[in-house]
Amino acid sequence: MNLLIKTTFYLTLMACMIALAPARISAQSDAETEKMLANQLRAFVNAYTNLPNSKNKANVLKYFSKDATSNIFVFNISGLSRVTNGDYNGFEAYLDNLLRTPGITLGYEIADLLDVEVSGNVATLVYRVNYETKIPDGIWVKGKELVSMAMEKKGDEWKIVHYTFMQVEDEKLKGTCLCELFTADGEDGEVVAKTVVPSGRSYSTKFDNMEFRTTGSDQMIKVQDKYYKRAGTGKLLLINDGEEVEVGVSNSKRETVIMIIENLYKDSCARIKTKN
Repeated sequence: MNLLIKTTFYLTLMACMIALAPARISAQSDAETEKMLANQLRAFVNAYTNLPNSKNKANVLKYFSKDATSNIFVFNISGLSRVTNGDYNGFEAYLDNLLRTPGITLGYEIADLLDVEVSGNVATLVYRVNYETKIPDGIWVKGKELVSMAMEKKGDEWKIVHYTFMQVEDEKLKGTCLCELFTADGEDGEVVAKTVVPSGRSYSTKFDNMEFRTTGSDQMIKVQDKYYKRAGTGKLLLINDGEEVEVGVSNSKRETVIMIIENLYKDSCARIKTKN
């Protein structure tokens, strides 16, 4: 009787072990896949960050399915938001634009890999990113992103089939400036320029009063503690410690004012948009 009980117990135990074996193998397999996908994500980030140097667009696109879709939410320092839906072709066009931008620097660092989940042939990844984009004489912006990706195993490869990211600007140190002019009548009439410039975590508004005085064929302009001269040829010069440094050539008083604003805020303004 004891032998029969022992035999039954061992047979039952073996049956349970056999039944649970696929589950253990599946769990082990999913864990290995999660680790592999985490490494694949890091490889994708490295390929993207190095794109300006490598010029290898294919090395970035290889991680995406041709039918990939996206949702992008951007919240900038001025408090405005933008939502964009995209696809594989849109992402490729974005990469092309990066490659056409000389001197661009992409800082894109995974701050925290929050979650990796695998279920059969599909997986999700969620992570946080610190980013910084800088263009010489252009934009300079820093911020954070929360990214979620859906991936699918196609053949022997895992591809991104959908991604969503929420981007929040922390600082904009250089970008587009908005300028509005208030002009008095006459060539020597004063001009007040109201300029909105990025200044880190917000925008600041600057008011500059420009005084004009014509001497012969030249026109002198005083603004802040600086003096500019517009020669009769149209050449605009900054007078710095007795030396004249060429700023550009203007064909009108308005062009002269905009050129001076660009010179005053060259460290903050990548471009100037005028309101009037």
